[in-house]
Amino acid sequence: MKKNFLALKLIILSCISCFTLGFAAQSHAATDLPKIGEAAGSTLSVAKEQIIGDEIMAQIRRSEYLVKDPLITDYIQQLGHRLVAANPDALGRRFQFFVIQEDSINAFALPGGYIGIHTGLITASQSESELASVLGHEVAHVTQRHLARRLEKQGQLSLPVILGMIGSVIAATQDPEAGMAGVAATQAAAQQSIINHTRENEQEADRIGVAMLSSAGFDARDAANFFETLQQASRYTKKPPEILLTHPLSRNRIAATRSRAEMYPEIEHQSSMDYQLIKARVESQSKTHDNNYFINLRDKHRNGKLNRLSEQYQYAELLKSRALHIQSTAILEQLYAQNPNNQVLLFSLAEVQLAQDNNKKILPLLLEQLDKTPGSSKLINITAQVYLNMDDAKSAEKLLLRYADVNKNNPSYLYTLAQAQSKAGHIPEMHETTGQYLLLLGDLRTAKKHFELALNRTSEDPYAQTRIQARLDEVRQRLREQLQKKSDLRLSIN
Repeated sequence: MKKNFLALKLIILSCISCFTLGFAAQSHAATDLPKIGEAAGSTLSVAKEQIIGDEIMAQIRRSEYLVKDPLITDYIQQLGHRLVAANPDALGRRFQFFVIQEDSINAFALPGGYIGIHTGLITASQSESELASVLGHEVAHVTQRHLARRLEKQGQLSLPVILGMIGSVIAATQDPEAGMAGVAATQAAAQQSIINHTRENEQEADRIGVAMLSSAGFDARDAANFFETLQQASRYTKKPPEILLTHPLSRNRIAATRSRAEMYPEIEHQSSMDYQLIKARVESQSKTHDNNYFINLRDKHRNGKLNRLSEQYQYAELLKSRALHIQSTAILEQLYAQNPNNQVLLFSLAEVQLAQDNNKKILPLLLEQLDKTPGSSKLINITAQVYLNMDDAKSAEKLLLRYADVNKNNPSYLYTLAQAQSKAGHIPEMHETTGQYLLLLGDLRTAKKHFELALNRTSEDPYAQTRIQARLDEVRQRLREQLQKKSDLRLSIN
């Protein structure tokens, strides 16, 4: 797992380099290729930055490391967008927050507003404000275009190196270890310069991040508190937390952040119930195979000492992971009865009821909550799953299509919709949705096949032909560009 995760990191870094620096070379003849040492960053517009981010994110979506849990993903998205709404510079830009399954403590921003955090950072945080402070810091890196600035300054790579990196990325989509070796061979020194922000970048992100944190209603002082916690923790290990390697920290920086936080009103922010539950869910997933941990919680439960909500929920999740559904249901039903509007508890209860085929029992509770919050993506997802489990594909499809526009970039939503359309007998629509899903995952060839199948079948949608043809044209263009990159790589090797 660790070896493969290293491969993913190298793929991400090489993608950033090769797609950015490759823009100047793209679709040009050999005579028009950039000169050695020519900076390509001067042509890096926000639109091109978005394309780079989309390419990298497609690779991440296809990896095993991306957390696909709707509850965790939805919570991080909501927390991230709460911070975005508090930053005027972020408005008008598209942001997407995601989680990587990795115990190390780290967070990173990619081109195009994609911001990732490790599960280890969630569990290491002591409050919601601390977690929000890291997301806010990464949002600031995006709004201030720090990554673009770094790329503009480091455009000193030769064409063979750029083409070698492209080849490594292509190879890595089929064989992570081969891709990792290729990246290491072609890009050794360039990688770290991409992710290491300058001192000025860090200071600017700290300043904007603290202001964002306060404006969003969090405790600005927790930004410095979290840095201090990380620095203290690093004293007892041979290697400091990974976030401190990519975001260098000093006592002066902590002091400056704390001093800046004092300029804002003191906010006694209480961590939300969702934060406590999501942190417990992440921890439970990391402890699935830890028998001693499970036994300790079981004994505390039997002795009536499992008092905290997060501990009770975590125990219920561990019971569920061991297929002990009756015991898990009893705890979750009690917790939901005590907190009848909490969607995290309802979602978890629905999961365990689904496992027992108790569809008719959970459906009224889900529909009641959906009436109160009709746009809740996690409730839409689980309710559609219940409908499918009841062999009511038409109701699942109808519910999902109601929110198609806001979920067009949500792979798990598209996957469920394709299932519903297939079971409802709407085959052309299923092919179109599957094509969109595969497009998000970067599987261009298979996406092309599904769009072609959708185009050649009759649909009830009068606009379907025009829409599908446009998507098919986009995929074909991207495939041509991919072939051109491979051709350029072969020429450079020969």
